[in-house]
Amino acid sequence: MYVVEPVLNRFYRKKMRSVLTFDTGSFSIPPCKAGAPGDYLLYVHIPFCETLCPYCSFHRYVYDEGQANAYFATLWQELQMYKDIGYDFTGMYIGGGTPTINMNHLLQTLEKARSTFSLREISLETNPNYLIPETLNTLKEAGVNRLSVGVQTFDDALLQEIGRFEKYGSGREIQDKLRSAIGAFDTLNVDLIFNIPLQTPESFRCDLDVIGDLLPEQVTFYPLMASPNVEATLRERLGAMDFRKEKQMYGMLLDRMRDNYTGSTAWCFSRKTSMIDEYIIAYDHYVGAGSGAFGYFNDAIYINTFSLDEYIEKIRRREFPVTRVKKFTHQETLYYFFLMKLFGLSMNKNDFIQKFGVSCRKALRLEMLLLKLAGALRENDTTLELTDRGRYYWVMAMREFFIAVDTMRDHCRMLADTRDGSDGTEG
Repeated sequence: MYVVEPVLNRFYRKKMRSVLTFDTGSFSIPPCKAGAPGDYLLYVHIPFCETLCPYCSFHRYVYDEGQANAYFATLWQELQMYKDIGYDFTGMYIGGGTPTINMNHLLQTLEKARSTFSLREISLETNPNYLIPETLNTLKEAGVNRLSVGVQTFDDALLQEIGRFEKYGSGREIQDKLRSAIGAFDTLNVDLIFNIPLQTPESFRCDLDVIGDLLPEQVTFYPLMASPNVEATLRERLGAMDFRKEKQMYGMLLDRMRDNYTGSTAWCFSRKTSMIDEYIIAYDHYVGAGSGAFGYFNDAIYINTFSLDEYIEKIRRREFPVTRVKKFTHQETLYYFFLMKLFGLSMNKNDFIQKFGVSCRKALRLEMLLLKLAGALRENDTTLELTDRGRYYWVMAMREFFIAVDTMRDHCRMLADTRDGSDGTEG
């Protein structure tokens, strides 16, 4: 069956990059639709890190205290602007960057968000060096329910190659920190990456052994997702990506994770029901706040400016900092809903009918036929479900979706560098 995967890779890559083409200009944010506040998640982006990892395509800058002070003050104003036009949120996800890089500002952000919106759950990203008792207790008291820790691998040689050994310690040290943090929150999530160049199946098997020993509440395994610019850097430093190895490793993790975990998405595994990194599955709408943040609502993807100067200027003028919008056609909205919901492993067919007024079998006749012929789907009267083969196909599709997003990030960063006169400290 491997002959199918190269064809799908090319198809997904072409499809995702052609769909994610954005309009530029000045855009207004519409007021929240009546009766919808609880359906929205708030994503907050903190674009600062101690140093920049070579494999990361996210929007981030090397931390500067003065820049951070101005940024957080502006971010709080943006949150209030959404409140002023009727938006409310029951869930919040804070990503980066490294959100815990300035704990005082982070705690103020949490306090302001909780006092402004109807938050019931808060998820926060961090790195292993912040897994100390004082920080964990403070975050718990501040209302964080789920802490997601970027580990990537426990292999010391690989940690050195990707620039994380000196920053966060050895695989053994990271394990010890994770062990002390498990149980401190409703959910502790561990992020790992598979199919990094130089990573071997044996090395990845050892990562799976560590997870089997630690048993954190949740583990998310991301395939390496690199925009063209980042992929070129990785190829020079570590070697080329190998999608045959990606498929092999994905099969390994499916086999091992079934012993103790239930799949939450095609690449996330949980020991209980909890928030996941892919909030785009759990929420039909999400609003992005902060420089470089993405939002999806009103059948459109909104991107905030990547320029910190422009971000601050716009908020000071009481303008939302959106600089790019992708308005989905009706057919693209169908595809997006279908892709995201089935990434969560199954979809109630009646949900599709309720949203679009037509069955997915009729709306996506050719796609459904091809997926069934490829052995990707199981179907009964009410539900569509991914098979193991389908799970990998969805990993491929989502990988290419996020690479297309990262490619847009690269373009936005280049424009931000030009506007801000970057000295090269932005990633």
